[in-house]
Amino acid sequence: WASEGKSVGRVHVVTRPLSDYLRFEFEYYYRHHVKAGENIRILDLTERANPGLPDQDFWIFDESKVVRMNYRADGTQINRELYEGDPDPYRQWKRIAVNESVPFLEYVSG
Repeated sequence: WASEGKSVGRVHVVTRPLSDYLRFEFEYYYRHHVKAGENIRILDLTERANPGLPDQDFWIFDESKVVRMNYRADGTQINRELYEGDPDPYRQWKRIAVNESVPFLEYVSG
């Protein structure tokens, strides 16, 4: 994707203590994805207030297409839904998340 001028990134919002699964995901997925060029960032809300992000997990493609992920209370995913409304709030939430987070490798080394 990089050779085509595209980028892939994510911000994972967490609170400590990290679950066993999240520690596994960090070690066996995120480290490799970062090496492959993905911009993974972590926003740890353990000792700070939420900077205005929604509880809804989402993806945003090309700053215009939004897909919302829906989960059960136990964390298992129900489905993904294409959001047909105004993407502007999602663009703003993305900017907040990126600005308030740190790079993955910085987070895990600190």
